[in-house]
Amino acid sequence: MRKKLRSRRGITSIISTLVIFTVMVAALGLAFSQIVPSLEKFQTESDLTAATNTFLSFDSEIKKLVNTPENSSSVVRYNLGNGILDLTKNREISFLVKSGGANLLNYSSIKGEVIYKLEGNFKGSGGAVYDFGSPLLLVYSLNRTAQMTNIVHQAFDGYKLLTLYYSVFLNVEEISDNALEVNLIMIHLNTEKTIDGQGEYFPIINAPTKIQMIKQSQVTETYNLGNQADELIIVASTQDFSQNVVYPFAPSSFELTVNIVHINIDFRTI
Repeated sequence: MRKKLRSRRGITSIISTLVIFTVMVAALGLAFSQIVPSLEKFQTESDLTAATNTFLSFDSEIKKLVNTPENSSSVVRYNLGNGILDLTKNREISFLVKSGGANLLNYSSIKGEVIYKLEGNFKGSGGAVYDFGSPLLLVYSLNRTAQMTNIVHQAFDGYKLLTLYYSVFLNVEEISDNALEVNLIMIHLNTEKTIDGQGEYFPIINAPTKIQMIKQSQVTETYNLGNQADELIIVASTQDFSQNVVYPFAPSSFELTVNIVHINIDFRTI
């Protein structure tokens, strides 16, 4: 009788242990199912914040280089633990200069972009979000102080993308009572991939790294578009964006000159 009682107590103890173990496993599984995605999301946002800060550093130094002589350089340190940082050349920017309903100049150029790609399950997390700058392509200014930068944050099913590119900068100046000058400034980021002593030029290895940016050249194309007698209109466009700028202060008759200033910035690891 005592043996049976001991046997039942032993079985009961085993069952209780199994139940407790099962409950603990279920609780841990539930906890991990909630905690792990939260930690992953936190890490993702942290990586994107780090990449955005890196892009802001790039942007700050590039803007300093714009007003420096050729071969001037600047260095930015960065450290990204996840994702791929790369340069690509797939953004075509075009603009059209018009006056009196006539097309005077139709111009296009493909410019480089800095890309940061982070893999992950981002299904349903939304489309493009403009964190800095503006989705507008063309910046219109009479005092050369307007923002040129676009840092675009986009989410897709399998990855998130952060892109840094530069708008066209437009400046219109009255040279005399009957002469207007349009200056279109375009910043090009060099996307050429070569083999260097430190490995491939881009993508950059995601480790503590120093990037050197060099102002390689500044080249101006000048177009004399003759005498005009109507309002000046510039239409600019790029992927999914378009902007129409009307300059309403043109003289009744004016000689029109367009200067396209190309500033070429090179990136390299050091």
